[in-house]
Amino acid sequence: MYKVSRLSNDLTIATHHMSGAFSVSIGIWFRIGSRYENDSLAGISHLLEHMIFKGSKTYSADAIKRRIEGSGGQLNAFTAEELTCYLAKVPQKMAHQTFKILLDMSLHPCLKPEDLIKEKAVIIEEIKMYNDQPKHMVLEQLFKAMWPNHPLGRDIAGTIETVHSISRDSLF
Repeated sequence: MYKVSRLSNDLTIATHHMSGAFSVSIGIWFRIGSRYENDSLAGISHLLEHMIFKGSKTYSADAIKRRIEGSGGQLNAFTAEELTCYLAKVPQKMAHQTFKILLDMSLHPCLKPEDLIKEKAVIIEEIKMYNDQPKHMVLEQLFKAMWPNHPLGRDIAGTIETVHSISRDSLF
């Protein structure tokens, strides 16, 4: 049975206990996605998702990887039209530490200028890769036709031009 609790600060916590499980899955979901971006910042949510993994106030990118993936866990994230999620699956004994790391990553990212340059290049390559895939391009054209002149009609990753133009200040 799932349990949903609403905290006094308006955060929602959903939990589900599975007896016999030796791992814990943790996800931190934000109501931030491509739907809420203006044309000039198309792709900023996805770029921010990438930047979160480059280190935080407390943990370097290496420390994040070592503490979660080095202990047998998995770390991932995704951006959609209406949300962004940072998630991890770890051994039970790592649950508390992993939750602290995910919170710090997502609430206190470093957003270093040198990392921004690298991640923009990574995302631009992703965009080029998807543009070479007919099935992806067909869906993009369908979304444009269904939602013309609306953020839902755009690629979640943005365009090469918009990603290139996103500044560090915009991320903050």
